[in-house]
Amino acid sequence: MIRQTLLLAVVLCLAVVNVNALTMQIEPKTQECFYEYVENGKTSIILYQVIRGGLLDIDVRIYDPQGNTIFSRLHFDTTMKGRQSFTAATSGAYKLCFNNEMSRFTAKVVTFTWSFEDADNSFVKGDALSPMEQSVQKIERVLQSIVMEQKRMRFREQTNRDTSENTNARVVRWTIIQVLVLVSMGVGQIWYLRRWFDSKSTQRV
Repeated sequence: MIRQTLLLAVVLCLAVVNVNALTMQIEPKTQECFYEYVENGKTSIILYQVIRGGLLDIDVRIYDPQGNTIFSRLHFDTTMKGRQSFTAATSGAYKLCFNNEMSRFTAKVVTFTWSFEDADNSFVKGDALSPMEQSVQKIERVLQSIVMEQKRMRFREQTNRDTSENTNARVVRWTIIQVLVLVSMGVGQIWYLRRWFDSKSTQRV
């Protein structure tokens, strides 16, 4: 019994597999697409986030192997969660596209992960499950939600870090400009006072 329970726990822990993470910059007036082979009946979970650029918006589209659009949305990071899942109806190469053609000048930096989980979990469902097996199944669902939340928090931390570094760079640049202005004003005042005193001395002579 214990051996079967341990085996079940291992299978459940391996339910989410093949996680691909990528961060890229999408130039204005361009579109970047990524292909992933998905087997029939498997559920894809895509987490994405715009970490830098403009209003943190991006047009997200997902296509099936026949080229049909199965998901399309203009994503705004400030008001939406970057999470989308779908179950493959047929095996083939599914396409995920990030479209930045609506932006004229601003590039967008997007990070995303594409993971898979088995949609068919019937072998661990039903009245035949013991209380321990049901507990393991519940723990597996909780662990999956924790993993997804950790990914979202990692994306959020990256966005906040980029914002902080960008703000710090602006503060440094502004400070340098202020120092240069003060030094220029000081040099100009010294030059003007010396010229004024020199002109007074010439008039006295």
